[in-house]
Amino acid sequence: MSTIQAGHQATVSVDVGAAELRFETGKLAKQADGAVVVRSGDTMILATAVGRQDARPDADFFPLTVDVEERMYAAGKIPGGFFKREGRATERATLTARMIDRPIRPLWPKGFKNEVQVICTVLSADMVVPHDILAINGASAALAVSSLPFLGPVGAVRIGRIEGELFVNPTYQQLDESSLDLVVVGTREALTMIEAGGEQVPEDTMLEAFALAHAQIIRICDAIDELAREVGKPKWIDVELNAELEARHGEAVARRVAEVGLREAAGVVDELLATDAPAITMDSVEEDIVREMQVRNGLQALLETKRLAAVESAVRAQFENELRALTDAEQDSKELKSRKRDILLARIHDEIQLPFPVGEGDEPVKDAVTRSYVKKAADAIYKDLVRKKIAIEKRRPDGRGTEEIRPITTEVGVSPRTHGSALFTRGQTQILTLCTLGTAKEQQRIDDLSIEQERRFMHHYNFPPYSVGETGFMRGPKRRDIGHGALAQRALESVIPALDEFPYTIRLVSETLESNGSSSMGSVCGSTMSLMHAGVPIEAPVSGIAMGLVKEGDDYVILTDIQGAEDHLGDMDFKVAGTTEGITALQMDIKITGVTQEIMRSALEQAKRARAFILDKMIETISEPRSELADHAPRISSIQINPDFIGMVIGKGGETIRSLEADYEVQIDIEEDGTILVYATEGTNADAAISAIQAMTKEPEVGDTYTGRVVKTTDFGAFVELKKGTDGLLHVSNVGPGRVAHIEDVIARGDTLDVVVQEVDKERGRIGLKLVAKHEDGQLVSPETLVERAKDAPPREPRPPRDDRGGRGGRDRGRRERS
Repeated sequence: MSTIQAGHQATVSVDVGAAELRFETGKLAKQADGAVVVRSGDTMILATAVGRQDARPDADFFPLTVDVEERMYAAGKIPGGFFKREGRATERATLTARMIDRPIRPLWPKGFKNEVQVICTVLSADMVVPHDILAINGASAALAVSSLPFLGPVGAVRIGRIEGELFVNPTYQQLDESSLDLVVVGTREALTMIEAGGEQVPEDTMLEAFALAHAQIIRICDAIDELAREVGKPKWIDVELNAELEARHGEAVARRVAEVGLREAAGVVDELLATDAPAITMDSVEEDIVREMQVRNGLQALLETKRLAAVESAVRAQFENELRALTDAEQDSKELKSRKRDILLARIHDEIQLPFPVGEGDEPVKDAVTRSYVKKAADAIYKDLVRKKIAIEKRRPDGRGTEEIRPITTEVGVSPRTHGSALFTRGQTQILTLCTLGTAKEQQRIDDLSIEQERRFMHHYNFPPYSVGETGFMRGPKRRDIGHGALAQRALESVIPALDEFPYTIRLVSETLESNGSSSMGSVCGSTMSLMHAGVPIEAPVSGIAMGLVKEGDDYVILTDIQGAEDHLGDMDFKVAGTTEGITALQMDIKITGVTQEIMRSALEQAKRARAFILDKMIETISEPRSELADHAPRISSIQINPDFIGMVIGKGGETIRSLEADYEVQIDIEEDGTILVYATEGTNADAAISAIQAMTKEPEVGDTYTGRVVKTTDFGAFVELKKGTDGLLHVSNVGPGRVAHIEDVIARGDTLDVVVQEVDKERGRIGLKLVAKHEDGQLVSPETLVERAKDAPPREPRPPRDDRGGRGGRDRGRRERS
């Protein structure tokens, strides 16, 4: 690791894997709270972080926004489409933004509700180094050097696996050959986020990859800390100062709350601020502003703590038993559980006796501030009771055991007109997945900063508001929908058959009909069954499960098949999908500072048992892919032609191929190697189209028969068009038994003849024909009849002399076969 500093600029570099990772700050975007340029190879990201100094009032969550801006100029491209500028974020940009958001969201002071925005802009993309890892590290570095109270840093690496060997930060080209695409983010102490797709990777190999990744993450965190030490700004929140303020003013703030109540106690912040921070005047300097902000934030945090403590102690003393009983309502329906919560909260508001003034009038709780703190306290106590019930008493809210999976039902063939369909229900989570098979022309075109150009397998996920009994806008997929769809797609990608084995474009859509716990893993299960019902010959069925973690001190418990409350109140959401042979996808998010290798190992082992159980339930309904496609699914037939004849099949301006598609009601795709794919709902249509293509592209051979039109007559015979671009010569001596004096006595231009190839001279491109029959008014006239007619024909004047067209040969107006 090396550091270069010049003025307020600084550069830190660290070797990660086989490449250098360089962080630069102080040159670009200096008005942002934090701005860092991250570079590896010729891929370069500008990461910025900006936050508001005042908390958002009444925010019940941390208002963090992460955006990734993929600029096509970074790769020397002009965006596709009519407007020629970037619009809505690409799917890849959205997924990268989610990978940044998830590991940094837990790393902020408790109760921090200021708006924060992180923007990562791709300035240069060399199409070798993936920019997503750089964006995660850049966001971490930008927050670390900023004044925002980020509790990081975090570092991110990607792990690949080729021929059994793990390596760090593979290039795009290496990822094409890799059986593992694993993104790991963590702090020095532990891992905080994992995103993986793999080709049935064993659990032990995955754990080995985690360890390799964490060793590199520590080095990245060291580099970011070095950068922050050199040029980092003072943080808005100073932990040591907060401890000092607590020691000096804690009792006074608590007394003020007890004397005047929660709302009126807010004035104590300004009073104490005047004594602990310098007044801001025209002579103030930057350090004075920083000091005032740190003191104000420290005092506000102290007031928040004392307010909540005063209310929580009263709520716990008077209503803990009722809140403990409410934890058993997790076994009830959503409606009943919600009503019970509302009834108890209303009772607490009405009956609570608080040890401080609460307003005027008869109601014990009147002002909005006090009411909000009563609700906060009740929620905090409820969360604490549920967590202790799980982690210490080993009892889940709905009464299940730690490894018990909710009841599962499965069904296929739910939708009669789709090519494949399956319904997967687990507890209160229900997924309907529909499969559609399409042609090669229907592949998705990818227009982003990756080397992927087309995608033949797609999985899309929808989460309508009715799935959780709510109303809401239906305006296209949200970030969560895109993320869940991508996770299920990764889980299934490795078992999808190759194009040469199953030459279809495949689209799956998972409709979330009900949701209470891991609809994304339900999508994996439903999609597997839908693929098999559609007749897609997948390599192996895939099942998925969501695991949870609740940790209280040294006590912790890993939960199988978590539902809503356990996800919301727990510390980890750990989703694992795979076959009986290994893991195909993995995603982990945590709400604490990290999880240990021991916890990861236990979670993976427990998840493997759960996957096997769910897979058995799925196989009871459908054990293998159907041998036949649905009646209305497109059939694909293929033939191989000489690539030299591709232009002949396409025709001028596509005229020939369009005519074939219209005549036989098929769709035709042509590959560069001469492979022709014919798609048709009716198999007979495909056979007829293939026969036409074969007739068009097959080289004439002795014995082949053709029905062709006479395109020209001469003294010595007639030229017959065997196929477009290829003629053969029917010599007068080959019309029938006995010689015909003049060909035009029995055959004229435009006549339709059945002929057989009698001679092929490939060297000279000549084809000799013999007449089989002539078509006249829907009847076939034999050569013998034609010869008899010729005997009665009147004498003809000889033609004027002209060049011989080749004696008994024909002519090939198409491409000749190469010698």
